[in-house]
Amino acid sequence: MIFHPNSKAALLAATFALSSLAHGQTAYSEATDVAGVGFVHFDGAFAYSMGGGAAWFDMDLDGDEDLFTLGSASRHGMFQNNGGLFTDIVQSTGLTPTGSGSTVGVAGADFNNDGLTDLLLCNTGPNQLYQNNGNSTFTDVAQGVGMTGAAWSACASWADFDLDGDLDVYVGNYVKALSFPYHIGDPNNLYINTATAAAPLFVDQAVALGVDNAGAFGPSVPGFPYIAPTGQVTAGCTLSVCTLDEDEDGDPDLLVGNDFGQWVLPNAFYRNDVDLGAGLAFSDISSATGFDQSAHYNMGINPADFDHDGDWDFYLSNLGENRLFRNDAGVYTDVAGQAGVLDGVHPVSGDLISSWGTSFGDMNNDGWEDLVVVNGWIPAALFITNEKRAVNHLFLNNHDGTFTPIAEAASGMADDMVGRGIAVTDLEKDGFLDHYVMNNGASSVALTGDRCRFYKNEGTLATPGAANWLELHLVGRFGNISGLGARIDLTAGGTTWKRQVLGDPVFASSSSRTAHFGMGAEKVAELVAIDWSRGTHQELVGIPAGNYFEVIEPSVLVDSIDAPVWSGGTSGGTYLMRAHLRNQDSLALTTDIIFNLHLGKSGPLVLSIPMQVTLQPGEQRDVDLVLPATAALHAALQGLTIDERVYVGAGSGFDSRQVIVPIP
Repeated sequence: MIFHPNSKAALLAATFALSSLAHGQTAYSEATDVAGVGFVHFDGAFAYSMGGGAAWFDMDLDGDEDLFTLGSASRHGMFQNNGGLFTDIVQSTGLTPTGSGSTVGVAGADFNNDGLTDLLLCNTGPNQLYQNNGNSTFTDVAQGVGMTGAAWSACASWADFDLDGDLDVYVGNYVKALSFPYHIGDPNNLYINTATAAAPLFVDQAVALGVDNAGAFGPSVPGFPYIAPTGQVTAGCTLSVCTLDEDEDGDPDLLVGNDFGQWVLPNAFYRNDVDLGAGLAFSDISSATGFDQSAHYNMGINPADFDHDGDWDFYLSNLGENRLFRNDAGVYTDVAGQAGVLDGVHPVSGDLISSWGTSFGDMNNDGWEDLVVVNGWIPAALFITNEKRAVNHLFLNNHDGTFTPIAEAASGMADDMVGRGIAVTDLEKDGFLDHYVMNNGASSVALTGDRCRFYKNEGTLATPGAANWLELHLVGRFGNISGLGARIDLTAGGTTWKRQVLGDPVFASSSSRTAHFGMGAEKVAELVAIDWSRGTHQELVGIPAGNYFEVIEPSVLVDSIDAPVWSGGTSGGTYLMRAHLRNQDSLALTTDIIFNLHLGKSGPLVLSIPMQVTLQPGEQRDVDLVLPATAALHAALQGLTIDERVYVGAGSGFDSRQVIVPIP
């Protein structure tokens, strides 16, 4: 684990001071021009004002995140971060728009595991997979690696579906043939990474695995003058996909959001069953879970445990009333109305609101995940007429299953442009989540002056003393280097917070992969438990809040530690403390070990003993610490509690365990 102090905080705070002063005490301030990330999006042919997206990622491995913005069929933007000030270098990067059609979405990931984030662009024709060359240039390798599809793609999400250590990608495709509202959808792709040098690297297995999102039209929807082509083969018109491990069995599942769900096909939920041992397989549990209920115009899927009951819930954006699916023992109940996050009808015009990108995140660090909803007009039929200038909304979590909307004047990010994607990062590493909102610039929807905007979180929503935070950026060693698919549980003060490193669950965009935790009044993370994508279980004990950590998947693990054992008699004896270590690497490693003993849970440190051992590849070893004690000391310690912690480090990896027991 590498600790990065917030050394840039003062510089970055000064950089954004102008924005802060200009906007007073709003929750967010627009810092687009101050940061240098001004961008105007333009749609191209056949996109129908659907795009676009943005991506935060460390393009040049200099420790800060850069920003990519989609220009659809026009010029993209590649903003290189230089200490909080950005320069658009796109013209020298090789990131060029598709020659035909338009780009709708972007999904970043390191598909070849070389430590550099690559970019998959979803187009209304052949997609582009831009390999990061490591010198701030990119090369389109899509055709050469087997991504030869030419459908109208809208979104994608990366995950290691088959748990072989490399990243696969699910691509959501949209409309194949326009026939409003019974459009013919195009089947989706599941490109499995074969991890071989031979072409193609990626093989589409969506049809073979039953996750291509295909089906047939049902009967005509009553009450409308449109006749369904009942029985005709089609596929869902996919606009969003989420690869969350919903059941936390160690493999990523597939949640697919479909537009025109009322007319074509509803949303789909495919459970990954690779953990059952018979190879990669999926089960369609859409109806069993109720994920296909209330078919609608799904634009985005965003997961969170918003009610802190230990399971995953979902917010789904829509044209009209949005959905908040609360997980009730594996079955979803739509509670958007009672939670106060419908965002469905404009209060003045009475027209519907069209919502797109959404993001759960603890915006005020009180320990509960809040919600940002990006709204924007889309040309539509009369029965789904939607507001042309609907503002974005920020909802704060009330800790009781409901949310409170922040007034437009107090929000600071409630612009009324044609919102589409949203990409989230903590740019300054100050513990507060910032947002880049993509606004569509097509002439059919935008007004003069509409552009994309960067919103800096001013921290004014936070309560002093109750807004602690912790950020963890994972780096894998035995699976994908990006840490995608890792599950993180942070426990402090009797509360456990859940996160997963995903790629990506937001409309058309890639947010930062750093896991952010608001911790409220808690100053120390008592336990951070990380389950990596290929089975490594890592525990970090006693991590101070208010920090950003880079966490490396460890080579040497503390599988467990034993409670102390007393051996002796009236003249004295010894305490035996034993740690069970395992080297999961293919190399011999010299391992540093520290036994720390505290009196009482998280009490004062009374003893710290360093040791060192060398473990051979795959070796498991018990390491003992023997402490002598007099009979008088042993008698004096009776009735007290010992907090024993064992820390091991090999190279840059780090693991620990803790046991709290009465002194024997």
